[in-house]
Amino acid sequence: MKQEFNISTGKTEEPSNQLLSIRVGEKHFGFSITNSHTGELYKLVWYTSAEMDEKGLNEVYQKHDELRQSFSQTVLCYDHPQSVLVPVTHYRQEDAQLLLQTMFGPALKDQCKQEDVPGWQLQNIYSVPKDVFDWTYENFAGGTYWHTYTVGIRKIEATNFEGSLSVDFRADDFSVIASKGSKLLLAQTYEYFTPADVIYYLLNVCRQFAFSQDTVRVALSGLIDKQSTLYNELYQYFLHVRFREAEWALPPGEQEYPSHFFTSLNDLAQCAS
Repeated sequence: MKQEFNISTGKTEEPSNQLLSIRVGEKHFGFSITNSHTGELYKLVWYTSAEMDEKGLNEVYQKHDELRQSFSQTVLCYDHPQSVLVPVTHYRQEDAQLLLQTMFGPALKDQCKQEDVPGWQLQNIYSVPKDVFDWTYENFAGGTYWHTYTVGIRKIEATNFEGSLSVDFRADDFSVIASKGSKLLLAQTYEYFTPADVIYYLLNVCRQFAFSQDTVRVALSGLIDKQSTLYNELYQYFLHVRFREAEWALPPGEQEYPSHFFTSLNDLAQCAS
């Protein structure tokens, strides 16, 4: 278990006025605590692990007493990649599990969930490892739950660009949401080991949707540093690359962390408003 960051602004507020936002995936767990009315930031924490199972989740839970407070609201996002987006006109609840198994293979130990994607006439059918699902509902029973693609799609803004790629990096994988104008084209997660892997997948997405490397807008967030080889490679292959920054202001002394590290948690917190 590796702690990527643990940032506290030093400010306090009654838990009844606080919002807890949690993201959990196959190899990570992160959370933020903010003011539920103003959005002011109080706490940011992120862990990575070879496997974020029930044992790892309990380890984090025991380290952070603040997770056991009574918050005014809790929102939790599953970053697991097994997901199928279905137009509501073709959605049948009784077929959801079979559809996931057809796409990703048998997953008898996984919990199947479905949710609307607000404003998009889509149904997101996805699966979560059952031990993770049971742990989250046991410890955050009153929370609101989302899937990472649902949260990401809600952030799409209509533009006149030829195409847009919103790319969020974790330690060993990254998600891509591709759009054009106000149209969703793709929501997918890829594992990567080298910068060349990332370039390969993004170029493949561009080929699939006839995006030009010279005009496609690439918005980066997550665990990618501007001084890294990965960023330099992206900058060489794509003309329009920018970081999608979180709106939170970090306290003095924590400026070593770029704000785009926290964008995914910021996006989730904004879903609660």
